[in-house]
Order: sequence, then structure tokens, then C-alpha cells
Amino acid sequence: MKTATISLNQSQLSSILIKNLSKLILAGVMIGLFHAYDGWVALILAIYMLMTVGRKFAKKSHDRYIYLTGLVISAIFGILCELWGIYYGYWQYHDLANGREFPFWLPFAWGLAFTYIYKIEKQLVISVPISGFSGKLIMALLVAMVFPTIGEIITINLGVWTYAWPYQIFGVPLLAIFLLMVFHSGVNLLMALICRKNNWKDPVFNP
Repeated sequence: MKTATISLNQSQLSSILIKNLSKLILAGVMIGLFHAYDGWVALILAIYMLMTVGRKFAKKSHDRYIYLTGLVISAIFGILCELWGIYYGYWQYHDLANGREFPFWLPFAWGLAFTYIYKIEKQLVISVPISGFSGKLIMALLVAMVFPTIGEIITINLGVWTYAWPYQIFGVPLLAIFLLMVFHSGVNLLMALICRKNNWKDPVFNP
């Protein structure tokens, strides 16, 4: 019986990773190929975002307010980080019309990044036996390190933007990977505090 459980968990883990990596690759390629038309990319992401959150509220899902709150927080702080990095020349976006430096799709991408990572973490918590605070923390850090980095590798190598920082892996600096982990972990911590204050029960933020 124990062997069967482990086998099931391994099968579920593979399914989670393959499914979410496929979504990430599709989104990265779409943004990469059409980044010069950032208005259209923004529209597509905005429609997808509204559909994602809209379905949650239409079905009255227990995590609908978590999705909406995390999305807004991630978008706001993501925009602030982008403005900081662009202003100081730490990274630069390419092929934007009218000399713009800030793509229209960035706020939606940051908001959806929360829903994407949250969904992965939730699937992993439910499917894989992760016990204790340290285990969940390691899981969250790994998710925040691996998936956003893969997404950035795809878009960077398709010409969306470039970093000025050194020590890069396929165009992504080690510092950027660290900051992505800090960002998403910080959003998770803030969401955990919000969920506890509002008594929103959730396997990721408030079990």
C-alpha cells in the first residue's frame, strides 16, 4: 500500500511539472514572438486574467479572494520593481514603439505570475507529502527559483529584453534569480498574513 501511494505521488508530480512547464513555455513563446506588438500581448493576457479570476468568482471557489488579492499585490509590486530596474538601467526591453521602455503587458504578466505559482504550490502541497514549515518553505523557494527563471530564459532568448547584470545563465543573471525568489517568497509571506487575518483557509497560505 505504501509503495502504491509513493508511485501515485510520483505520477502526480510528473503530471504537475509537465502540465505547468507546457503552459509556461507556451506563454513565453507567445510573448517572445509578439513582444513588438505589446498592446496585443497585453490584451491577450488581460482577457486570460479576467477569465481566470472570473471563473473563480462564478463558481464561488473558496480561493477566489486569494486569487484576486495575490494577483493585485503581485502586479503592483511587480510594476514598482520594473520601474526601478528600467530607471537604473539594470534591464532593457526591446522593440517597443514610440521610444517606450515599459511594455503594456508587464502588469498582467506579474499578476498572472502569482496565480501561476500559487496554483503549482497548491497542487504540490496536495499531491506530494510535504510536512512542516521548513519543507513548505523549501518547496516554495524551489518553485520561485525554477519556473520564473525558465520563463525568463525563453523570453530573453527570443529578444524581449536583456539584463545588464553579469554572471548570467542563458541570459538570466544569478542576481535576478535570487531577486525573483525574494519577490515571490515575499508575496507568499504577505498572502499568508492576509489569509490568517481574514481567516481564509488555504493549503498553501493558511492550512
